[in-house]
Amino acid sequence: MSKLFWEDNIQSQLLHPEAISQIIPYMTKSFMEDRRSTESKHDPITATAIVFLTCPLHLGLTEVGAMLFQGHASLVYPFTLMSESQKQFLRDCLDRREEWNILNDAVLFRRTRADPPKTLDQSTVLTALCDQIVRAASSRDEKARLALCNIVLQRLQGYITIDKPIQKELHSWLAQRRRVDAADI
Repeated sequence: MSKLFWEDNIQSQLLHPEAISQIIPYMTKSFMEDRRSTESKHDPITATAIVFLTCPLHLGLTEVGAMLFQGHASLVYPFTLMSESQKQFLRDCLDRREEWNILNDAVLFRRTRADPPKTLDQSTVLTALCDQIVRAASSRDEKARLALCNIVLQRLQGYITIDKPIQKELHSWLAQRRRVDAADI
């Protein structure tokens, strides 16, 4: 079986770094509001990051948005938050009728079985996560937000392996943010 259009293009068209940065806060809020999240042993930020880092990408569409991760149908990225280019990507996916089926009022896209399932790039997800945590801060509590990034990264490392080069990249990014913060004082 040849590559499917959605599999080839989902990361560049729907889940590019800028989009991931916008999706993470929304999905964290969704996870927090989901009653099933009380069963999780992780806080909502860590739990969302674990989904982004470990769950295979699997595209599905509901009436309100896109399901992006296999096994997490309750995490839906709404069409109303998508850019026009993201919506156009989904229209292009739907034009390929042979690549999807309808199941329980949702459009579920097939996966290429011969290839290992695709997951998101660790560096992109972790940088976007930390960036969103830091951006949520007012200038006077940015140090606390940088500390929160470190805590989340430590929790994640207890659950998944973060590649050494990515760890170095994140530590460098956090150190740069600390220098910027110190210069502003």
